[in-house]
Amino acid sequence: LSLSELCKRKLTLSGKAGANEALRCADKAIEIAGDSFWDGDEVACEAEDSPTIDPKYEKNATTPGLANPSVLKLLPMRVSHLCQRSALLQRGNALAAMGKEDEAIQSYESVFPLVKDEPRCARIDWERHSLYVNIGNSHSRKGDFAAADEKFTTAEKLGTEHIEGDNVKDGKGMVACAKRARAFALKRAGKMDDAKKLLKEVVDQQIADNLEEEKQKAEEEAAAKALAEDKREEAASN
Repeated sequence: LSLSELCKRKLTLSGKAGANEALRCADKAIEIAGDSFWDGDEVACEAEDSPTIDPKYEKNATTPGLANPSVLKLLPMRVSHLCQRSALLQRGNALAAMGKEDEAIQSYESVFPLVKDEPRCARIDWERHSLYVNIGNSHSRKGDFAAADEKFTTAEKLGTEHIEGDNVKDGKGMVACAKRARAFALKRAGKMDDAKKLLKEVVDQQIADNLEEEKQKAEEEAAAKALAEDKREEAASN
């Protein structure tokens, strides 16, 4: 998980310039989550700001991976899956930053079997949602708006289901994220008017939600203040 986070941060801080290092971190994370063995010294160097990889380094892979039978005696397979999911997602992001969209899509899609049996909840559905959006973004960058829009629609549907299930905050967040991604895809496809209209819809909804949140917060503060005042008056009368 730390290597996956390093991959994410390298991309955030350096963008395309850090994609190769990010990909290396993701690949090592996948190796650790697997059923083979990995080299602790080889992994430790990634914690350095600017790691120097010795091309003559002789790998000493003696530490069993999280899915290794010896480790599974102590930890459930779900731990391995969790680490694989994170690493594969970040690997897809690194590949996308390098312009390798087909490989990125393949990395993203390889996560779905690992979440197939996970329960429907906000945390897992956000994970599924990010996969659909990222796959859609890759299709968009490849110039295939129809394929991209199909993924954005699936991602938006996840959000709608949460709204209908009374998890409004997460649901609205998923819907807004999917719509923003679709808007940028529309822009890439040359449909600027549609993109602007959709982005305005997202912004207007966010403004309305913020106002409603502020109103609710003010009402809760007023109610708490009134309750405290009632308690003070009751204590004084006694």
